[in-house]
Amino acid sequence: MKEKYMKFGDYIRKKRLADPRGLTMQNVADNLGISLSYVSAVENRYKPPFDGERIGKLAEFLNLSKEETALMFDLASRENREVPYDIEDIFIYEEIGELARLALRESKAGNITKKDWETFIKNSMKQKSDKSEKK
Repeated sequence: MKEKYMKFGDYIRKKRLADPRGLTMQNVADNLGISLSYVSAVENRYKPPFDGERIGKLAEFLNLSKEETALMFDLASRENREVPYDIEDIFIYEEIGELARLALRESKAGNITKKDWETFIKNSMKQKSDKSEKK
């Protein structure tokens, strides 16, 4: 199964077991300051994903990349039906968040396509790259 379709508990178990340190659930519990039974319940999907602060701390403990960390936040937010913790501040409280919400609503209405988003992101990344090359 592709990681982006996994449940949060399955994802953190996979990352914990893949860690070369041979991490146990007890190691995770100790690092997060929670009980072993709570870690087990989350990994086995009996309890919802950890809160955002614990997810950030777990990502650091597991030495996850920026992309892996973002995916972990996304998986948790999908299950909790909320905005991902790592972007909540900008998405909800910043002016750029208003634009993002407008664009997403336009996408939902069918007025902005996946291709439009891909073009926008590609152009934005190119502009950023061009600016950094000029420096």
